[in-house]
Amino acid sequence: MYVSEVGRRMVVLACTLLLCCTGRVTSGGTAGRLRVVATIGVLADWAREVGGNRVEVTSLLSGNESPHTYEVKPADVKTIAAARILFRVGLGLEDWLDPAVENAGNKKLVVVDASAGITDIITDTEHQAKSEARSEKREATTSESLAPSPRPLTPSVGNPHVWLDPEYAKVGAANLVTELVRLDPKGESLYRARQATYSNRLDSLSSAIAAGLAELEDRRFIAYHDAWPYFARRFGLEIVAAVEPIPGQEPSARELVRLVDLIRRERIRVVTTEPQLPSALPEMLRQETGVKVVVLDPLACEGGYIAALGRAADSLKAALGAPVRP
Repeated sequence: MYVSEVGRRMVVLACTLLLCCTGRVTSGGTAGRLRVVATIGVLADWAREVGGNRVEVTSLLSGNESPHTYEVKPADVKTIAAARILFRVGLGLEDWLDPAVENAGNKKLVVVDASAGITDIITDTEHQAKSEARSEKREATTSESLAPSPRPLTPSVGNPHVWLDPEYAKVGAANLVTELVRLDPKGESLYRARQATYSNRLDSLSSAIAAGLAELEDRRFIAYHDAWPYFARRFGLEIVAAVEPIPGQEPSARELVRLVDLIRRERIRVVTTEPQLPSALPEMLRQETGVKVVVLDPLACEGGYIAALGRAADSLKAALGAPVRP
């Protein structure tokens, strides 16, 4: 569940006490490297790819938590206080960060949104309603410590899972490089070279995924929650429904009956599930309909983002390529 206002205030108090006891930490990393704190492991991987040995990167989430329901810890404030750059997805995904950023008191902190400059954001009613509510609250409590980067505006609401499209990974990495160059101009040649190399690798990934999925006859699946629309749009897949449209809120019995009817009527082959949102519902759907359940981790970055997204595409291809049930 999302952090309540009382919970936020308790985090704020705990964070303030922590910083009073430990003192401020400078934002220069080991041997002068720029300290970058990313919200999720995927962004941390991008930062390491383009930053090389000139950056020191930390991820707030380990990969086992959902970024939709993450609860800020006092240690997160200390991490942010020591950082020079906060690299987040944006689009309202990480509004749970606001109390930590405010209490870090890091006036030099630069906030970089990976989604900045992406204009074709997918409208998502459930994500949008939550994002709009949080955005209004954020506007009313904006702090000087939250210093946005000067770059093209992006819609503030919509589906935030842009990182699952390799083309948008290039945008996110470029957004970070812009700030790395501004803060560390001596490293510009390294940053630009690494960005170009990574961009080429992302292009190769996109080509490989597109080729691998090209021969699929049935390109439809049901997602556990609506994390994959950008991936689906990029590679010509169709998400026909979501088991849990609102992250952390399981569907009603009536909605489950509709899903079962949909799977049977449309002969849907695949339902995905996610390790960050454990549920018995996908298995129940499998028992009721024979649909195949595939684990797709939207936060996976073991071996790097490129390898992890490639594995996800392979898993989906294998499931969708199975023979149609009689």
